[in-house]
Amino acid sequence: MIQVRNLSFSYTKKPFIQDMTFSVSEGEIFGFLGPSGAGKSTLQGIIMDWCQ
Repeated sequence: MIQVRNLSFSYTKKPFIQDMTFSVSEGEIFGFLGPSGAGKSTLQGIIMDWCQ
């Protein structure tokens, strides 16, 4: 299970990801959808770094 609560991230003083909350249950298929530059890869990187 993955739980993300109130995640915020910024490269600069301007927030890039702000107050993101979601959960993924065991066995659930989950994907990220959004336009280029929306933060999909950044979010995946943050989650992977945290899990190590």
